[in-house]
Formats: sequence, structure tokens, C-alpha cells
Amino acid sequence: MNVKSLIIGLVAGVVLGVLLGMFLFWVVWPVEWTDAQSYDMAPEAKADYVMLVADSFKLNKDTASTERYLQGWEDDEIQSAIAEAKQQAEAEGQADQVQALDDLAMVVGVSEGVAPPAEATAEPTTALEEAPPTPGLWERVRGICLVFVIVLLVLVLAWIGYRQAVKRREAEAPAVAPPPPPPVMPSAEEWDGAGQPPLGHFFTTYQLGEDTYDESFSIETPMGEFLGECGVGISETIGVGDPDKVTAFEVWLFDKSDIRTVTKVLMSQFAFHDDSMRTKLASKGEAVLAQPGVPVVLETSSLSVKVDVTELDYGEADVPPQSFFQKLTVELVATTKPEETDIDAL
Repeated sequence: MNVKSLIIGLVAGVVLGVLLGMFLFWVVWPVEWTDAQSYDMAPEAKADYVMLVADSFKLNKDTASTERYLQGWEDDEIQSAIAEAKQQAEAEGQADQVQALDDLAMVVGVSEGVAPPAEATAEPTTALEEAPPTPGLWERVRGICLVFVIVLLVLVLAWIGYRQAVKRREAEAPAVAPPPPPPVMPSAEEWDGAGQPPLGHFFTTYQLGEDTYDESFSIETPMGEFLGECGVGISETIGVGDPDKVTAFEVWLFDKSDIRTVTKVLMSQFAFHDDSMRTKLASKGEAVLAQPGVPVVLETSSLSVKVDVTELDYGEADVPPQSFFQKLTVELVATTKPEETDIDAL
């Protein structure tokens, strides 16, 4: 799964999860209050409640029950509730109800200071008008939309930040050398001295920075029979630091029928004329100066490979001049070795 699909799936999952959760807990299973106490009621409900308590005390004269009914109430809550209940009773002309409320105030010890609430001088309002409105469907939908927009905005900002980081890494990444061109198939005009077409025609290019450069090519008959291999690889470097500075390459030929590998060393100008370097690399193969237009031939008992340097550039650094390669392109043409004529058999 790519990063884009992962981000899209994450966004969809978060959005669906938020919407589903809000629908379930706001519509299907909304929060409901249970086991509330009398002192948790709205002010209007408290006034009705103390009126009922006053009626109960007027009938039973049971002080203990009255105190139990108002257990947990603060004195100011009782005063305010009795005052509002008296206001309602007086407005309705219920003198006996007013007296019952005064008796209740004396029993609970709040008879002094009982006065109409501040709102008494204002026009009476109904409980429906004073009670906070219950959120309706539109308010819930609006809240859901707000949460959705916030979540979506956060995800969009995260995606923009991620894309900017990717572009910054791509801009800072070192340039990668292009891959070597594919082997060139022999044309009808390419023939060897024996009148046989070449078994393989290959190009390979090294550029500074390819520290693991090692190219090999299979040599086969037109029918696909494997005969051997040839290739080019790094033989020796010079100096210190990155990248490696290549001063010599190995060109080699392996012949299946001869069971041996023939190797020659393509050297830079500096390496070729440095006696210590030539001595060091003598065990790897014959030393050859790398120069365009001067081909080198590798031969085994049945195969022959002509090696030609087609492009050569030296690099510049804190090392002797013309001591390491900036770029090197080599052409290899593999053919069958002409069979030697047996003079004695003539």
C-alpha cells in the first residue's frame, strides 16, 4: 500500500468514526440524568417542591420528615425557594398556602431574611422561558459538522507538511547516475576476420561516485548456449575521502571451454607511469594505458574480446593530475577465435 492510499484510508476512518460516535451518543444513546437530588432541580421546581413540603408539614406537623425532605439544601437555597413559592401563592390569592410556607421557614430556621427574589418586581416568567434550551437536532448536526471540519483541516495540514518534507528530501538527495545503456545487439555489418558475426557487443560507463562499479556480460551463441563472460570492474583507487577515486580498472574474459580468466588492467596516465603502482598491480594482469582509439584484445583458446575506450575524462582533486577517472566508457566486442589451420594435416 502506498502512502497516498494510507493517508486516504486514515482520513476516511477518522471521519467515519467521529460521525458514528456522535450519532450513537448524541441521538441513539443520549446522556440522561438519573438519581438526582432535590437540591439539583431548577429554581422553579425547587419552589414547587418546598410548597409540597409546606403542605406536608401543615398536615402532619412532622418536623423530622420536613428536615429530611430538605436534607442537603443550603440555607440560601431554602430561603430563595420559599420566597418564590410565597410569591406564586400570593399572586394566586392562596393565603393559607402563604401561611404554610411561613411555618415551614420557621421550622427549618430561615424565617428571618425570607424575601421575594430579585426578579419579583419584574414580570413573571414561565419555567419554559427561563430554563436553558435543550439542544435540538440542528444544533447537534452543526456541532458534528464543526468537529468534522476541524478534523479535516488537521489532516489536510498534516498532508501538506508531509508533501513538503518529501519534496525537500528529494531536492536534497544526491543525483543518481543514469543506468548504463543496454547491450547493443550486433548488426549485419559487424563481422570478424573469419566471416563470423560477433557473439556480443556491449557498452559500459563508469562515473565518479559509483564506488561499487562492476559490470559483467554473458557471451552466448545465437542459439543461447553459454560460452563465457566478460566485464569491467574497479581494480585500484588512489587518495582518501569519498567518493573513491579510481586509478585503474580490470577488464577480463572468462572462457568456459578454457576454464580460465584472462585479465588486463586499464590504468590512468599517473598509474601507468608510476613504477610502484605498476608493481602493485602486476599480479592482476598486464598493465595497459587507457586511451581512446587504442583497443586492447583479450584472448582465450576459443574466445576473443576487443576492448576499446570510447570516452575518458579525468577528475581533479588533491591528488596528482590525471590520476583518477571522472568518467570512462568502454566498448567490448566478443567473437569466436578463428580456428588455427593444422599445416601437417594438409
